[in-house]
Amino acid sequence: MTTTTSTAANERPAGSPSDGSGLERVTDPIHHVAFGFEPGDGCMWAHTWFEPGGYLPEHFHPTLEEHWEAVEGTLRAKVDGTWRDLRPEDGPAVVARNVRHALKNESGRPAHGRAKVIPGGHLEEFLTEASRAAQEGLFNERNLPTSLKGAIWLAKFAYRFRDETVMTSPPPALQRIVLPPIARLAR
Repeated sequence: MTTTTSTAANERPAGSPSDGSGLERVTDPIHHVAFGFEPGDGCMWAHTWFEPGGYLPEHFHPTLEEHWEAVEGTLRAKVDGTWRDLRPEDGPAVVARNVRHALKNESGRPAHGRAKVIPGGHLEEFLTEASRAAQEGLFNERNLPTSLKGAIWLAKFAYRFRDETVMTSPPPALQRIVLPPIARLAR
């Protein structure tokens, strides 16, 4: 005797991500993206919706690994200096710890990507706080502060998350010199 189990269309296997459609989103108006987050089994799923021209600037994660995939549309992914297209049928692009990477949408249409982040760490907090600072205009497209208030916020923010996410502009060597004293002064 064979027993079959049916799965409803809206159910998914444990640990697998949703399509992100029901997630609360936080918007970054400087980079023209929105983020949504959901927990996974030993990971976190970070969904990113890219407007046409939207991008995530080059950065790296000393303690996180990411598996990026396109859910809808075509993205361009730069991993360790090499650009490639990322389409839904391509499957995930693995970004190891300490590997510089960036993503952008050059398709002229909205696109949706998601990353399996292992471990989840504090990336949701990082992206949410950065998006809110972007909404306040505290930094520009090159991640440089737009005011003294922005400089103080950026120094404290980058210093607090330095062990998990490092932007490559301004250069990390300069960040290691400049951020600690500014962050201490800002206390």
